Amino acid sequence: MSFRVEIAGRFAREALLAAEGEVCAVFRRSFYLRCAGERYACIGDASVGNGPLNARISELVLPRLGERLCASVSEAKAWQPPQPAAGLPDLARLSRSARPRIPAEGLGCLIIGAHNALSGHAQPGLDALERWLVGNAIGNEAELLVGLGPGLTPSGDDYLGGMLVALRLSGRAMQAEGLWRWLQPRLKERTSAISAAHLSAAAAGA
Repeated sequence: MSFRVEIAGRFAREALLAAEGEVCAVFRRSFYLRCAGERYACIGDASVGNGPLNARISELVLPRLGERLCASVSEAKAWQPPQPAAGLPDLARLSRSARPRIPAEGLGCLIIGAHNALSGHAQPGLDALERWLVGNAIGNEAELLVGLGPGLTPSGDDYLGGMLVALRLSGRAMQAEGLWRWLQPRLKERTSAISAAHLSAAAAGA
């Protein structure tokens, strides 16, 4: 099976330049290809949206796990993340908007100052990162967050990815790079390859 990509994020495009990949995960609206060099692309239609690892196609036909597919990105439009708005974000407004959307599980509850069983388990790691932000070394407790939680990209990884992006957007690129140097060697043993690929994109600010 082969397909043409209409819109691709930077990391998806780089993965699909190999032209062929193996289907390593299949979902209702998308699937992942593992390409040469342990690069990954998430293939889906418009309902999946855009992202650094996303490659959008016009009609989604779900393949079999393990199937090898050929992809063309020669005519694909490049997707770039939108430029952030100038000035500081309105955190109170963000909290109000997020409140009805926060799932019961995961670490999203922290946005609104709430807690659940997972956030309680994660607290030593969260505290370690907070201490690091004000100048201390990253404590071993922070490793709790790597791969923490269920799902393709566990909640702990999502938290770390959001932190990598936020540090760059707030002009703290050196801290983002320091966090990535600490995090990258821990990924292989503690989380999935797909989640690691998303974290790599976050580390680049994508």
